[in-house]
Order: sequence, then C-alpha cells, then structure tokens
Amino acid sequence: MSAADQKTLKDAAMADIRLVEEILRRWDPIGVEPGIVAPADEYDSYAPHIVSMAKSGCTVKALAAHLEHLGSDTMGLGSSNELSRSHSLKFAAEILVALQPSNNSLKSDAAKPRTLG
Repeated sequence: MSAADQKTLKDAAMADIRLVEEILRRWDPIGVEPGIVAPADEYDSYAPHIVSMAKSGCTVKALAAHLEHLGSDTMGLGSSNELSRSHSLKFAAEILVALQPSNNSLKSDAAKPRTLG
C-alpha cells in the first residue's frame, strides 16, 4: 500500500472518529453539555472503540448496550432505565447510519470543491 493510500485511510478513520465525537456530545448521558459546561472533548475517548464496533458490523442493540454500559458503569450513573435505553438506542442508530459507507462518500463529495463548467 502506498503512502498516499495509507494517508487516505488514516484521514478517513479520523473523519469517522470526529463524526462519532460530535454525536457523543449530543448523547451526553450525564448532562454536562460538552463545550459549554464541560470540556468539549468530554466523551471523545469513547469514539475510537465505537467506530471499531460499528466498522465490525455490530447491531444497533449491541452499540446501544455499549453506550448504556459507558453511562451506567464507566461513568458511574447506576443501572439504566427505559429512558436511558431509549436514549442509547437513538444515538446508536444515528452512529451506525452516519458511519455507513454510502454516507461517508457523500460527506467526502460534499467537501470537494466544485468547479463551474
């Protein structure tokens, strides 16, 4: 693999991580409003593993369970309830849709400069 191909893959992986970081800021299970009340990178450390799970083909339920685990166990919020499960399912689905290859190509196409004919 050429150096250019490696850079392209690395750039794509970083774009996926940044996308998930943005979604996690809205997920905000502890209500700290990253970037307002708490540091903007409050949940960023979770993004690489979430991207890895998504790229490995996990289901919405599996990703939602991971998000619930992050909230209840990692962040110490206690056992999840129906509201937190619903919240986790919503954001898990959003993450998986956002990371679909067809969505990534649309994002990269949108970032390309347009030329007038």
